[in-house]
Amino acid sequence: MDERNSIVKIYTVKVDSSYNDPWRMNAAVSGSGSGCVIKGNRILTNAHVVSDQTYLEVRLYGKSEKYPARVLAVSHESDLAILTVEDLSFFENVKPLKIGKLPDIQQDVAVYGFPAGGDTLSVTKGVISRIEHQEYVHSQIKLLAAHIDAPINPGNSGGPVIINNQIVGIAMQALRDSQSIGYMVPAPIINHFLNDIKDGNYDGFPELGIVYQKIENKALKKKYGLSDDLSGVLITFVCPGSSSEGKLQIDDVILSIENNDISGDGTIEFRHNERTPFYYFVQEKQIGEKINLNVLHNSKINTIQ
Repeated sequence: MDERNSIVKIYTVKVDSSYNDPWRMNAAVSGSGSGCVIKGNRILTNAHVVSDQTYLEVRLYGKSEKYPARVLAVSHESDLAILTVEDLSFFENVKPLKIGKLPDIQQDVAVYGFPAGGDTLSVTKGVISRIEHQEYVHSQIKLLAAHIDAPINPGNSGGPVIINNQIVGIAMQALRDSQSIGYMVPAPIINHFLNDIKDGNYDGFPELGIVYQKIENKALKKKYGLSDDLSGVLITFVCPGSSSEGKLQIDDVILSIENNDISGDGTIEFRHNERTPFYYFVQEKQIGEKINLNVLHNSKINTIQ
């Protein structure tokens, strides 16, 4: 299979809102991004590629004809979007790419897209350098992300990151004033988005609805009754109306989540020797699903769902 045949260049016309002068619209500007065909006659790309769009066109790798497209679903939180083309001839003889799994550190990857500097498909190679929570620039929300050292430039956004003909991520952003630090939306976040929209609605990522404090200080551990073999995070506020209201209280200590121990710095081990904030397990869930916590309340450990 030649994965290049499934890569799409996206042409956009955008009209950004003016938040300083909301009664005035900014001038229309054109731009471009990248995407790829997945099952269901759909195109996967970044939300920021199609944000504020007024007109979209797409073109397959190796083709000259552009097709009008429309947005089916958007997750601004995870910077992902799904497009489609009404003219089904666009998808003829195109084999959709499959979503793979979360890659390992040091795995080789290939990044496909249409960055600035040319009009044809660009393929760059690199490795997965690290996997942890990062702030997504588009939403300013921290979600799981993977750092890759393959170059990511304007126009690459929305292009697939591929291992063995499968999508392991979507290129989304690069760190300014740095050398070869780019980030992709990893496969688990993509799958969360695709599973979320199966019912035709986008619900988003759940939150516990708490504010917490790390417990790394020995005196603080002693104050809240944590023995040497226990660790966790201290709840300092419970948001009214959240799913935690009435179940969690201020001064409770969350010890574990989904049977995974939380360390004093607020992280969990999600894979061997790989750590990230404990709310990784919250964000794995869909809104409406249940999650299990072990909580220290008044010197007693309780299991709360």
